[in-house]
Amino acid sequence: MDSGGHSTIRITRQQAAAYLLFRLGLAGSRSSTPTGPAGVKAVLKRLGAIQLDPVNVVDRNHHLVLFNRMGEYRPAWLEDLYQRGRVFEAWCHARCILPASLYPAFRPAFRRYGEAELEPAVRQWMERILALVEASGPVSARQLEAPERVVGYWDRDVPRTRAVSQALQHLWEEGRLVVRWRRGNERWYDLPERVLPDGVARQELDEAEAAEQRLRHYAQAMVLFDAGDPCFGWQRWPAARRRQEAERRVAAGQWVQVAVEGVRRVYYALAEDRPVLERAADLPALDEARFLPPLDNLLWRRSRLQDLFGFEYTWEIYLPPHKRRYGPFLKT
Repeated sequence: MDSGGHSTIRITRQQAAAYLLFRLGLAGSRSSTPTGPAGVKAVLKRLGAIQLDPVNVVDRNHHLVLFNRMGEYRPAWLEDLYQRGRVFEAWCHARCILPASLYPAFRPAFRRYGEAELEPAVRQWMERILALVEASGPVSARQLEAPERVVGYWDRDVPRTRAVSQALQHLWEEGRLVVRWRRGNERWYDLPERVLPDGVARQELDEAEAAEQRLRHYAQAMVLFDAGDPCFGWQRWPAARRRQEAERRVAAGQWVQVAVEGVRRVYYALAEDRPVLERAADLPALDEARFLPPLDNLLWRRSRLQDLFGFEYTWEIYLPPHKRRYGPFLKT
């Protein structure tokens, strides 16, 4: 491998793929990962985030991600972290589980809805739910009886979503409630100060420092990333700003530029990973077959799959059944 200067590392596709698999916990034996809640916490710390999704064909995505990185896994171990306030849910490129320590960095990014943005029934239920939670503790949409229906995120102009479900979604998006625990696909919500440790729930960062921390978290979670990613840094930056931020961090010695042989796209990695990149050819190999869920961390950036593995990925759940070649849970 040719380092080609202080800020650029040149590697082959095979070396880049080996590095990515290693950093995402997919190379080597799963048996080396501890079991129990401590093992789940260790995997989450390594990955940075695990995507959530309600689809349950084999099991839900977050459980399958953890299963693929642990010699033994039980969903109750993740539930233990929820109940002890060691994790929270936030929007990265999608809804994800994150370590609770990152809550202050994501708090300034929570969405704030204006009065005119929400239907009256949803706004009214938001205030009712907050009062109920403050007085009585955690709630779920299922335990709230309300006939009102509104146009939800997936309804296409037809009001099919319960107003209470949409109200809880917006309260979560605003950071006024957090998920206390999950039972299957049912979410129970509570006040952040009741769920998260005091030092986390009460810590406040200014927007600039919070954005910087989210950018560092993005780089750790993505491992090998490019400025073309619209979710770059978990920010909403235009393309020119993304390129500037990447170049600035390379110049500051925080990141290294990674030139992959035969790939036009420019990649970046954390500078602290230079020693790992330089020995990518000697990293542990994938020693057993892994059946990945459709939203595994490895699959988050599909152009990266094409660049490093020559693999064009489509999750066929979004296709009408008659157009599927393999099924909703497989690849093309």
